[in-house]
Amino acid sequence: MKSFLLLTTLSIAISLNGKQLDMGKISQDANWLVHMDFQSMRSSAIGTFIEESYQNISEVERKINEVQKKYGLNLMKTENLTMFGDGERHKGIGILEGGVDASIVNRFAQSKETIEASKMGKNTIFSTQKGRRPMAFAALKNGKMVFGPDRDFVSEGIFLAKNKGSRVSAYPMIESLNELMDNPGFVFFANMKGAKEVAELDQWVRLMTDKIDSCGMVIGDQDGGLKIIGLVQTNSIESSEAMENMIRGGVAMMDMKVKNDERMKNFLEGYKVVREGNIIRVEIELSNSLIIERIQKEMKKTV
Repeated sequence: MKSFLLLTTLSIAISLNGKQLDMGKISQDANWLVHMDFQSMRSSAIGTFIEESYQNISEVERKINEVQKKYGLNLMKTENLTMFGDGERHKGIGILEGGVDASIVNRFAQSKETIEASKMGKNTIFSTQKGRRPMAFAALKNGKMVFGPDRDFVSEGIFLAKNKGSRVSAYPMIESLNELMDNPGFVFFANMKGAKEVAELDQWVRLMTDKIDSCGMVIGDQDGGLKIIGLVQTNSIESSEAMENMIRGGVAMMDMKVKNDERMKNFLEGYKVVREGNIIRVEIELSNSLIIERIQKEMKKTV
């Protein structure tokens, strides 16, 4: 468990600074996506701190080497992970780039009786029914891995992983999110209206989807701090006014709570909420130094 917590923290830090999302690697009609870029870990203050802190921890090094040797995944060479879909429950495509040794992945998959193999051109797609839900995956020779619920999803993912997508999305907000930062490490988008048509949503979420058309967020290292930018597009001007007031109230309460906490009073460096028509933009700037300080305390608990 300690190793897992350390690796999870490292993964989060790696995602703080990266490159813009390549639109050619996502489905044109994807109505949700999550993109994390791990490649530029050393260029972020938090990533540099964590990497240096973990360099001499034998447990972390042992775990990383074990994963690489057994599964063919080099966690320190992973470049980015992109996942997307149409909102249908448990169905989507994932593309992992960098740090994938196809020969080891294939050897591991072939050693398992519960995993079946089938060919798609020069690529081998592995699939299994074991576990909570079906899954399939394929390791490509260029250091990439594609995964999804079945062979058809993985086949589409292989096509996109080879950068053969249209580079045009059905949802303009994705393009807007991709232009908010030069080096976003984390990108999230969801078209609530589209997802509602295929996903199983609880009553509260369905109520929100009646007011929100789309929402998204980017996170990245900027101007010496950690910046979060969120976009919310409502279904009407009336809904956007109410949503703006709710967001302003929530951020103001967070600011007040942080300022009243001696340990966290400098954590929130600034924020603003602006609305143009039915689109609300929220910007929050956090202190890198206090995040690092917090990580130091958590590391002491897990090591």
